[in-house]
Amino acid sequence: MRRKLLITGASGFVGYHLIREALRQGDAVFAAVRKTSQVSHLQQPGINLVYPNFQQTELLKGELEGWGITHIVHAAALTKAASQQEYNYANAVLARNLAQAASSAAIDLQRFVFLSSLAAMGPSLNGLPITEDQTPHPVTFYGKSKLLAEQYLADVGPLPLTGLRPTAVYGPREKDLFIVLNMIRRGAEFYIGKEPQRLSFVYVSDLVDGVFKAFDSPATGSYYHVSDGQTYDRYALASFVKELLKIRTLRLHVPLKLVSFFLKIQEGLPRRKGKVSILNRDKLQELTANWDCSIEKARRELKYQPAVLLKEGLSRTIEWYQANNWF
Repeated sequence: MRRKLLITGASGFVGYHLIREALRQGDAVFAAVRKTSQVSHLQQPGINLVYPNFQQTELLKGELEGWGITHIVHAAALTKAASQQEYNYANAVLARNLAQAASSAAIDLQRFVFLSSLAAMGPSLNGLPITEDQTPHPVTFYGKSKLLAEQYLADVGPLPLTGLRPTAVYGPREKDLFIVLNMIRRGAEFYIGKEPQRLSFVYVSDLVDGVFKAFDSPATGSYYHVSDGQTYDRYALASFVKELLKIRTLRLHVPLKLVSFFLKIQEGLPRRKGKVSILNRDKLQELTANWDCSIEKARRELKYQPAVLLKEGLSRTIEWYQANNWF
């Protein structure tokens, strides 16, 4: 049966790559976007641009029925906001609305894949990788909102739910890590404090592969961590970028207390409406923590097998940035 696939957050980085794979597999793609979204890169055959109303469950239910949706990937997320309330509404309340509409709609819903985040679990503790059976302890507004969404979805039924918790996702079209890569390209590496860190990454095509494997997940309600299966120290990313670009950089360590002080001052200044800095005090614990995770559950149950390690993924990403004049 040909899937009728609704992808939320379709205009974003991960959404774009999900759409590419869905088209490759012959799915009927319903790309959920906002009226204000930039969608010129989605104007191509096979993509049905739709504008669901996530705030009104009954209206959304009717839209899902009209499209005859069989599979949903909820990839939409707010990643920068000024308060816990803003994060909770965008990431948890609207996710619950979609799930409630999907579970009650007269559609043959085969799978609802929710893209959560490793941030919902919180950093690794005691030198051990993060596993799915640990007690969550998110340290940021974003992570707490993703955990709340997971809790909301657990109460929606019947819902053929599979959840993925990716670590830091990168690849062509990604904009946040791009800022770091571009800074390295210009000759500077900045680190907060001098404590060692253990980090993990996942190239976007591996995450997409995990999503499509989740369509055949045997268990409903399970969550899986997604990375490339490796653990990297805090300098690995910059070292690979320097090797690939054949450059040298100046490495600077800024004391954590100094960064926190300046961010406190920054947060006290007036800000433009709708503008939130990617670096703020809420993010500090996340930026200085350890984020190595185990993907053994995904390997075992989803048959997930990452194919792109960090150096190769950065090579592909940098090539795209160069070809598209980002670098």
